[in-house]
Amino acid sequence: MLTNLDFLEIGNTFPPNSERERLQTYQENISLFNSDHDKVYKDWIRILREENNSTLHIILNWHKRLSTLWADLLLGEPPRISVTPQENQDLLQDIVRNNNLIKTAYEVAIDMSRCGAGIFKVRYNEGAIIETVPPTLWFPVVRADNIKDVLAHVLAWVFEIPAPTRLKPDAVKQYLRAEIHEKGKITNLLFQLEDGKISKNVGISQLDANIPETEETGIDEFLVIPAINSATSDDIYGTDDYKAIDTIMQEMEVRLSQISKILDRHADPNMYGPRYAIEQDASGRYIFRGGGKYFPVESGETPPGYIVWDSQLTAAFKELDVLMQHFYAISETSPACFGDFSAGFGESGTALRRMMQIPLAKVNRMRLGMDPAIKKALKIAMMLEGKDVEIDIGWNDGLPQDEKEMSQIYTLLYQNGLVSRETAIRRLFEFDEESLQRELGKIQEESNQEIHGIMGNLGE
Repeated sequence: MLTNLDFLEIGNTFPPNSERERLQTYQENISLFNSDHDKVYKDWIRILREENNSTLHIILNWHKRLSTLWADLLLGEPPRISVTPQENQDLLQDIVRNNNLIKTAYEVAIDMSRCGAGIFKVRYNEGAIIETVPPTLWFPVVRADNIKDVLAHVLAWVFEIPAPTRLKPDAVKQYLRAEIHEKGKITNLLFQLEDGKISKNVGISQLDANIPETEETGIDEFLVIPAINSATSDDIYGTDDYKAIDTIMQEMEVRLSQISKILDRHADPNMYGPRYAIEQDASGRYIFRGGGKYFPVESGETPPGYIVWDSQLTAAFKELDVLMQHFYAISETSPACFGDFSAGFGESGTALRRMMQIPLAKVNRMRLGMDPAIKKALKIAMMLEGKDVEIDIGWNDGLPQDEKEMSQIYTLLYQNGLVSRETAIRRLFEFDEESLQRELGKIQEESNQEIHGIMGNLGE
C-alpha cells in the first residue's frame, strides 16, 4: 500500500511495485467477467492435452452471473432517497435523475464484486456530476499507522500520443495523467514516461490549457468516494467475490471441455477391417470412404467393424454436481438465486425469503459499503450546488413482494389490534407521509358515503 506521494516523483516506475499485484488481479477479474477465461486459466488449459494451443471449449461465466446477481439484489428495486431539509428534495431528485444515479451505482456494485471496490467521483460542470471511475485508476494514500485514515486519493492513468519519426513511423510517446484528490484541493499533473518510468513533469497545460494545476473545491471532503466490499482491519482495497470460487470454476470448465472433446472424438468412430476396403484416389493417395479413420487388418478376411468406446462419464458428471454444491456454499448463493426451483421449494414470498437468507446477508454486507458512499456522493453534490443537507436512503431487499401474502398479514395484524390502520397502510404500500394522509382521507370519505347511503335507506 502507499503511504505517501513519492511514487509520482521523477525516476520512479509506474505503476508502483506495491500496487502491481492488485492491478493484475483487477485485470484478471475483469477478463473473467468479460468471458475472456483463456487469458486467466491458460495454465489450467494445458491439462486438456499436451499441446500448448489448447483452448477452453466451454466458458461457464458464473463470475459475471454472480456480480450481476448482487447488483440486482442491491439495486434492482431502486432505493428511496430523501433529504433533510425537505425543501431541497426537488434539487436532490434532479441530481439523481440527471446523473442516472441508480445505473451509476449499479456499475459501482459490479466493481465491488469483481474488484473488491467501486469508485464514485463527484465534480461540477454547470451542475453537480456523479460518475464512476474504474478501480484500476485508483491509488489511495494512507497513514502508515492507520491504513483506514486516507490522506489522498490519486487517480492515475497512462495514455499514448503518436510521435512518428523517419526511422520509427509507428513510434508513440507515453504520458501519465494524475489527479491528486485531497480534502478541499485537487492537483492535476502530467508526466512523460520512458521505459515505464516517470521521466519528467511536462505540465498539465500541455494537455489542456483549461485545466488548472491546482484547483480549490471549497469543500472539506474528498471528491473521490470508494465503496468497499467486505474488508478486514489490514485491508483497504476490499475483497472480491472471484478469488474464493476461482479453483472451482477452473476445474469445472476444464472438466466440461474434456467431456466435450471425448464426446466429439467418439461421435465419429474409427473402423478396422481388411486392406481391400482402402481405395486409391486420382492423386494416388489411399483413402477409406467412410467416417473416422480406417485401420487395415493384415490377417485374413476379417469383416469390417466399429471400434466402440466403452468408457463411462458418470464419475465426471458426479464431480460436476459436487463442484456445483461447493460453488453455492462458497459464493453464498443457492439454486433459487438463479431461478432453479426444481428441488421442490415453496412458491410463497415467505418461503423464497427463507431460501434467500444467506444471499441477503451477503447483500447486506455490500450495503454497508454502498450506503455511506452514495450518501456522501449526494451530500457533496448538494454542497457543490450550495446546499448543506443530510441524505437518507431507504433500501429494499431486491426480492419480489408477495402482495397477497403481505395484505393478509397486515389485515390480521389490524384485525387483532396489533397495528393501526395508518401503520398497516404505510408499510404495505410504502407511502410517504403526504400520500398516506391523502389515502386515509379517501378511505374516510368513502366510509362516510357508505354510512350516509345506509342511513338514507333506513330513512326510506
